[in-house]
Amino acid sequence: MAIFATQKSMSMTTTISIPTAEYNRAKAFAKERNLSIDELIVVLLGQLTSEEDTIWDKHDSDVQPYTHEELMARIDEGEAQFERGEFKTHDQLMNELKEEFSWLK
Repeated sequence: MAIFATQKSMSMTTTISIPTAEYNRAKAFAKERNLSIDELIVVLLGQLTSEEDTIWDKHDSDVQPYTHEELMARIDEGEAQFERGEFKTHDQLMNELKEEFSWLK
């Protein structure tokens, strides 16, 4: 475990304990952006708590649920693709995911 402290204000210091691998990824991410790990945490906390544009409140107001007809059309198209042999096996998908997310252990 990597343990580090970040000072958010003059009167408060927080200690966080995270696995070393995640700490190293965060440190590399911060370094790419010319930030210290402390600065990165402050930026991320600011994004989580910002009143004007929080990542929790972002949504696309134009997005609507699928209609019954749209869902049935998607199912029909999926079945047609399967009949045409346009699909991937479980093993093919797993290999692609392992390659794409090789940094996840």
